[in-house]
This record gives sequence, structure tokens and C-alpha cells, in this order.
Amino acid sequence: MKTGIDCIGVVVIHYCNDGRGNFAMLKRSSKSRDAHGYWDFGGGTVEFGERLEDALVREMKEELGTEPISYEQIGTKDIIDVDNKKHWIGVFYTARVNREKVFNAEPDSHDELGWFTLDNLPSPTRPIMAEQLKDFRKYLT
Repeated sequence: MKTGIDCIGVVVIHYCNDGRGNFAMLKRSSKSRDAHGYWDFGGGTVEFGERLEDALVREMKEELGTEPISYEQIGTKDIIDVDNKKHWIGVFYTARVNREKVFNAEPDSHDELGWFTLDNLPSPTRPIMAEQLKDFRKYLT
């Protein structure tokens, strides 16, 4: 059975920020699972038996090399990719980090790491990001 295909999967998505309106984003490489060349906020699959908060901290350490100073769950959303027949439940978090400790901890999966404001996002971003930001932007300012 493949998670997200044969059964609905659960992912955590993190909006990591420095507390000054700047958000860490990662540009997905050709070796990423999907969305090659797109900028994204980051996150990943919740593993069997793992608590949501533990998955958040693990994903941040894996991708950004650091743990959050603080975090808050801001909502959930269905993430449905009709073209690839995938369905995930996304659990979204805002997470504050020490910017000086953040780095691209997965250079094989991400070509770049950058800091951006919500009004000056890089291009291209994942197609689903506009809808997600519309739903959660009020929690990110």
C-alpha cells in the first residue's frame, strides 16, 4: 500500500519564520519526490506511531537543520492531486526559528534555501500554495 495513493496520508507543513516576517522556503530539486523546481515551505509525512508535533520537529530538523523555538497548529486542509491520484490531509503549523541556525540540511532534495516575505515570494511556487496561503495567511502575520 502506498500512502497518499492507496490510502489517505497525513503530512505536516511548516511555515518557518524568524519572527520578523521572513519565511524560510526551499526550492525542490530534481531528486525530490515531486514538484521539481518549485519553491515550497517544507514538511513531510507523519510516520506510523508518530505524534503530529514530533513529526513537525523531525521534519524541521531534517530539512532546516534546527528545531522550532515555538510553534502553533493553525489548521488542516485536504491536499488532493487529481492528476496523480493522491490524497493527503495537511496539518499546518507556524513555527518560529533562530534564523542563524537554519540551513539547507537536505541538499539532495533541495537546491536552495531562501528567506522571503509573504508579499515577495519567489517564483515558481507550488501551484497549491496560493490556495493554502489564502486560508492560513491571517495566522502568519
